[in-house]
Amino acid sequence: MTGGGFEHRAAKVSLVNGLSTVLTLVFQLVSVPVCLKYWGKESYGSWLALFSAVMLLRSLDGGFTAYVGNKLNYLYHQNTDALREHLASAVIGSILIGALQLILVAATLLFEPLAAALGVPADHSQGRSAEIGLLALMVSWVLTGSYVGILHRLLIPAGMMYQAAWWAMAFQITQFGAIMLAALLRLGMLTTSLLFAGVQIVIYAASADYIRRMLPDFYPWLRGAKRSVGIQDLGYSMLLTSSNIIQQSATNGIVLMISAMAGAVAVPIFTTIRTLANLWTSVTTVLTAPLLPEVVRIYAKGEVTKLATINETFWVLVGSAVNLGALLFYPVIPFLYAAWTGHAVELNKPLVSLMLASVVVANSGALMALHLNGINSLRIVLAASAARAVLGLGGGALGFRILGLSSFGLGILSGEVLATLMTGRYFVKHELAEKGLHLSASAYGPVTLGTGSASLFLVGSGFGWWASVWVWLGAVTGVVAASIWGWKTLERDLRARLTRAAIKWLRYS
Repeated sequence: MTGGGFEHRAAKVSLVNGLSTVLTLVFQLVSVPVCLKYWGKESYGSWLALFSAVMLLRSLDGGFTAYVGNKLNYLYHQNTDALREHLASAVIGSILIGALQLILVAATLLFEPLAAALGVPADHSQGRSAEIGLLALMVSWVLTGSYVGILHRLLIPAGMMYQAAWWAMAFQITQFGAIMLAALLRLGMLTTSLLFAGVQIVIYAASADYIRRMLPDFYPWLRGAKRSVGIQDLGYSMLLTSSNIIQQSATNGIVLMISAMAGAVAVPIFTTIRTLANLWTSVTTVLTAPLLPEVVRIYAKGEVTKLATINETFWVLVGSAVNLGALLFYPVIPFLYAAWTGHAVELNKPLVSLMLASVVVANSGALMALHLNGINSLRIVLAASAARAVLGLGGGALGFRILGLSSFGLGILSGEVLATLMTGRYFVKHELAEKGLHLSASAYGPVTLGTGSASLFLVGSGFGWWASVWVWLGAVTGVVAASIWGWKTLERDLRARLTRAAIKWLRYS
């Protein structure tokens, strides 16, 4: 770690990200009943399908945005002139990807099979309102969100991640407000799309103006753009783009596969349980995201010992929070689930157990994955994404006849185990060992004990191997013991700084 200032900044960003996560959960709880009441199932379902198509198309530029953003983060500490060049030239890649996105959307007006493949809902009773609405949404995204998303990445190395987190929350609030207004007014798909597109343009334009005023040294952004640099970055980002598309396809593909194999009635069972599991994924994200600028800065300066230290600290703090939280949450899930769904959806206990176990496993490798993404180690990122997709989809399909829906939970868990092992091996070998640092076997003891205790209990409980409260208490004890063990392995000065940061965080909150 690099000093008390970093811990305080990370705590501030975590606080805002935590508030954002709470808002996301509140929005999910509120939007479903409101939209169903005022829109009805058909209109609400049409909007969800249409927005899924938007997110699928946006995955085409997600990899490019991440690649250039990571490059800006790295160059900020190395070469400001090169940073300006890549920032300006990124507009070339954004234009090319935007053109492809608009061509695909326009093609949905001509070819219904393509519209169906993208998930655009059939809306023949109202002409082509869904396709035209999709076009309006994508035009607004291409004109504003695509390149402005890259500009937002400037805030991270500039020490303004706290402000970036507030802007991310502003995006959530404005989008939620637009959908609530559309539902309350019972607007059609086209009108809703136009409203959403307009709100999107306003909020992204406002954020761009904010960045211009706060970081004037980089404005005008497009000065010095080079077509060769933009195309080169676009080419280098293809692996990351492929990874992003694979992840999006796997997320949506599992839902489509469940619908095809078990019927539409099974889809809410899976999606509601995935929402519960994603609560702990959100905790990981909230506590991990503030570390991105620090791990990239450490990498840029070649401070490999600090890189190992920050990972060990992550395993102790974030690992303990997620592992213990998942275990304490587990006994009350049936009651919360029944109340949330109004007893309309039956809880699939094996599925929820396996999904929670997958979250616990993924958390153990989250900071390593963040680091490898942040420095554009694209091959291992793509390989890990492919492992998740192949085992999640393939394992779920192969085991469905025997295990039912829980086969998809087992497939997702298997994918996370393999992806985490691949990521960990690559990180230890290439980011630590090749740079002269070899961790002792005991360094992996706390994370192995904590993750193993929680995941083993969840898997066994899901398959009915044990149901005793004593087994649950044993798992909790294992996680607590791992936390204490890991805390004692940290340097005394680091423990003192972390304690002071926690006190500051409590006062700030």
